[in-house]
Amino acid sequence: MAEELNNTEVVEEVETVDAPEETQPKEETFTKTQLEEIVKQRVAREKKAAEKAVEEAKILAKMNEDEKAKYELEQLQNELAELKRESTRNGLAKEASKMLSEHEISVDEDLLAFVVKDTAEDTQTAVNSFVTIINAKVEQGVKKALSGSAPRVNTNAGVALTKDAFDKMNYSEKLELKRTNEALYKQFTTL
Repeated sequence: MAEELNNTEVVEEVETVDAPEETQPKEETFTKTQLEEIVKQRVAREKKAAEKAVEEAKILAKMNEDEKAKYELEQLQNELAELKRESTRNGLAKEASKMLSEHEISVDEDLLAFVVKDTAEDTQTAVNSFVTIINAKVEQGVKKALSGSAPRVNTNAGVALTKDAFDKMNYSEKLELKRTNEALYKQFTTL
């Protein structure tokens, strides 16, 4: 009985040791050169942002109150116009996605970037053109897949095969006979 308790405890310990190892996320490791490159990129971005802020401050320092207000208004108007363009583009992307889905075409970001234009009419024209092109290519592929030679018709279907006729058959004909009528093939090969 004491041995059974010890065995149970050992099993429980093993189970608790395995569980944390499975749940621990893998740590991503980088080489020294990769880290240096990441740091260089980050420093370059920060330096560019700081330079832009310094230039902005210099421009604002030279301006009086009215000019500052006018400049800030222009900046806000530009930002608003950009946000409106993004919003319109997102709405058009959503609508283009819906139109393509109606034609059973799966949509990804690259495809949306291809068909979404600046206006709704241009986007709809691009989607319709794309659908027309895809349908034509699919139809062309189907025709190509279906084209080719017609299946061969067995002219000996009603004629009984004799041993002499079997012996005169070439290898591919014998192979075809084996594939289509294995019992008859075995009958001639076992005689």
